[in-house]
Amino acid sequence: MSKRPAGALAGIAMILIFAGPAGASTPLLGGPVHDVVLSRPGSASARISATAAAERYPVNDGSGATIAISVTSACQAECPDADPQPIADFVGTLIHGFEIELLTIQLDTPFQLGLDCGFEAEACYYSGQNRIVVSGDAWTGIDGATREFVIAHEYGHHLAQHRDSPAPFPRAIDWGPPHWSSYEHVCQGSGAGRLFPGDEGTHYFADPGEAFAESFAHNRFPEAPVSWRWIRSLKPDDGAFQAIRADALTPWLARSSFTLSGRFPARGAAVEWLRTPLDGQLSIRPTDLRRHGYRLVLRDPDGHVLRSSRQGLGPRHQLSYTVCGQSRLGIAIKPARHSAGTFKLQIQRP
Repeated sequence: MSKRPAGALAGIAMILIFAGPAGASTPLLGGPVHDVVLSRPGSASARISATAAAERYPVNDGSGATIAISVTSACQAECPDADPQPIADFVGTLIHGFEIELLTIQLDTPFQLGLDCGFEAEACYYSGQNRIVVSGDAWTGIDGATREFVIAHEYGHHLAQHRDSPAPFPRAIDWGPPHWSSYEHVCQGSGAGRLFPGDEGTHYFADPGEAFAESFAHNRFPEAPVSWRWIRSLKPDDGAFQAIRADALTPWLARSSFTLSGRFPARGAAVEWLRTPLDGQLSIRPTDLRRHGYRLVLRDPDGHVLRSSRQGLGPRHQLSYTVCGQSRLGIAIKPARHSAGTFKLQIQRP
C-alpha cells in the first residue's frame, strides 16, 4: 500500500492520538511524516469497506470510460463533499490509459481514513485492489495540496501499477515507469545509493515510486503551491512531464527487435551506433557466422569497453548488457582472423 504524507488534517489526528505524557515530544503539525508500509488491508479497513457499495460513474472525457466510486455509510451521513460524480469528472482530466476503468475510489470520513491509511496519511492506494482511499471532505492541506492534488498523486501510483518495467528492474510502482525512470536516471541513482525504490519508510522522500506519483500530480497541477519535498534530483521539469505523458499514453510493452548487417574490414573494426533511450537489458546475438568469425565489443560514447564476446562461441552466443543511463552505445565488430567478412546481428533493446 502506498500513501502520501499528511497535511493539517492528519497532523491534528496524530497529535491527538499519539501525544505522550507531559513533557514528551509530539509530532510537529504539518512536518513531513514518513509512511508506514502495509502489505494488505487490516481487519478494521475491511470492515469499513464492507459498509460501502461501489457504483460506476462516467469520467466524461469523451471515451465512455467509467470508474467505481464507493462512499462508506458513515461518510454518506457525515461528509459534506462526498458527491461521486464531480470526483469522477476530475479523474477524467488526468492523463490515463486502459487502467482508468480498473480504478475504485473509496470516500471515508476523516477518522475512517486514519484507520484505512494510517493517521499520518492524506490518502492511500491499495495496489492489489486498484483502490484509492481518500476523505469525503474537501480540504486544502497546509502544504497547499487540495483533495484533487492528492487524488492525482494516488492515481500516479495506479498508473504505475499497470505499467511494465524492462528487465532487470523492479516493478514500475516502486521504480517508476520506463520513460520517466530513464529520464530521471533512477537506475544510476539507485546504484549509487541515492534512491531507494519501494522504501516508503526511512527513505520515503528518496523513493522513486513516490516521486513519480508526486510528479504525476504536479503534471496535472503545474501551478500548485505544493513545494517539492522529495530528493532534489527528481524534481520534475518539462522533460519529466513529457516522459510521464509517454508512460501514460504510449506505455512500454516489450523490447523492440531489429537486425544490423554489413561488412567488417580485415583489420580494425566496423562500428555501429545504437540509440538506447530507455534503460533496461540490451541483447546482441550474431545470426550469421557461417563463413567468418568475429568478436563483438560494446562501448560507451567515451570509448570505454562495457562488454565483449570472444570468437568461437557459436551463433547462439548472446551479448547482454543492462543499459543504465546511456542514451547511445557503439558495437565494434572485429574479425577473428585477418580477413574481411560480413556480419548480421539480431538486436533487442528496451
